[in-house]
Amino acid sequence: MEWKVLKERFFAGEPVDPVFEGIVKDFIAFDVTLQDIFKKVEIFMKGVDSLAEGLVALAESTTTGLSAVDDQLIKADCCKMKEATNAITRGDAPHSAIAKLRRDMDFNIMNPLRCHMVNNRNMKSYLDKRRRRLLEFNIAKREMKDCVKKNLHQTDRKYLAAQSQLESAKLAFHEVDKHIFEWLYILEEYKGDILDSCLQTLKYLQYEFFATSAHSISGVLPARMEFRPMVEMTPEHLEAQVEMALQEAEENPDEEVVTDFSARLIEKLAKDNKNKPGEGLDSAAGDGPAVPVDPLSLSSLLSQGFDEGPARQALRKFKNDTQAALDFLIGGGHAEEEQEEAVRMPTTVRRVQRLKERRRAQQARRKEEEERRQKDLAREEAPPKEAQESPKTSPKPAPKPAVDLLDFEGEKKNPSAAASSGSDLLDLMAPGPGPSNPGPGRGNDLLDLAGLDEPPPPTDFSKQIETLPLPEQITLDLSKCEKGPIGPGDLGGYG
Repeated sequence: MEWKVLKERFFAGEPVDPVFEGIVKDFIAFDVTLQDIFKKVEIFMKGVDSLAEGLVALAESTTTGLSAVDDQLIKADCCKMKEATNAITRGDAPHSAIAKLRRDMDFNIMNPLRCHMVNNRNMKSYLDKRRRRLLEFNIAKREMKDCVKKNLHQTDRKYLAAQSQLESAKLAFHEVDKHIFEWLYILEEYKGDILDSCLQTLKYLQYEFFATSAHSISGVLPARMEFRPMVEMTPEHLEAQVEMALQEAEENPDEEVVTDFSARLIEKLAKDNKNKPGEGLDSAAGDGPAVPVDPLSLSSLLSQGFDEGPARQALRKFKNDTQAALDFLIGGGHAEEEQEEAVRMPTTVRRVQRLKERRRAQQARRKEEEERRQKDLAREEAPPKEAQESPKTSPKPAPKPAVDLLDFEGEKKNPSAAASSGSDLLDLMAPGPGPSNPGPGRGNDLLDLAGLDEPPPPTDFSKQIETLPLPEQITLDLSKCEKGPIGPGDLGGYG
């Protein structure tokens, strides 16, 4: 039979059914699409894993570097940032954003795509099997036709063998063909729904992941934008403050030169009225001595049933004001903290204000010196009295300079004069005035699309940033999807 199949395929060729081949071609394209989506989803998940690794590395480096700063608010914000990052990137945490994305992506996308690709692979093998069964059926039909042409009797052994082979080949072809036909028809019907479900599910899963991440990050944002922009604290900006300090030292040449760094630091801190470097100017002015707790006020609060620790803290906070401390403890002891979250204020605001005041003073002094210098020059250049008494002669108007048509440098230096003098006679590329060229001031050029390629400006943190409202947290709920008329257990694939 193998030889007959090869002979039939070589000499007679395979039968071509245009409708069948067209449906098979669509099926192959559908399978290629599913495989491509599967590969791209894997690339997307690898990218999400890389993003998670980058977020973890950024949070680790930031918290490690800033935890050494002696500022409790900065340390607290570092811990909050690390917690928000863990809520997004911890794969071992079941409720993290990336863990939920992996579970949902595997259950709703990857596993169904694997099942479809396995089934399509089996379908391809059955399509090859159908082609072979069709060739065997055509061979049996040709042998039966030869027997009929030879007028063999129905009881002849060759006739009976050909008839038996035809029936078995027909049954074998029909057994394969009916399953192939139904599967190709069903896949053709459901192809659009499968691809649409894949597309919408991917959109929902991406939305859920990024919305959950946005909610995690929004929980650690400061209540107000009190921090200074980084672009205002570059070395170029800080150099002005260094120069100001050097100018102050030059203005006091009588000061003794101090070579001991510790002594200079103590002197500088005392001059700025602060306890340690990194604090704001005059930060030590508001730090009075700690108020000792009044025993009578403490016993009064203890008699009300409050613990000694919170009672002492409340009395220190309100400087032994018993009523204010009592109201504070009755309110829970954290009312003010709950009403307004602690936001770190920049410590260099007063230093910048001092720099601005010094610059204003310098500008005013320079302005006075310039005015004095101009008065002296005007007094020196004043003509004598005889020249003032002589009759005044009106000066002759200077002749207008000739226009040099080849003076391109002059046009660059004085473009307004070039524009007012009229059109350039040598500019042959410039179109003349007309309906297609309305000229300056007659309207914008509708074909000038150069502005569309300009990128948007970077975010300016010197102004209040208007954050977009948080997206609604939507979870992919398959119970809201439209149910199909056939359950997954009612159809069996090729296993």
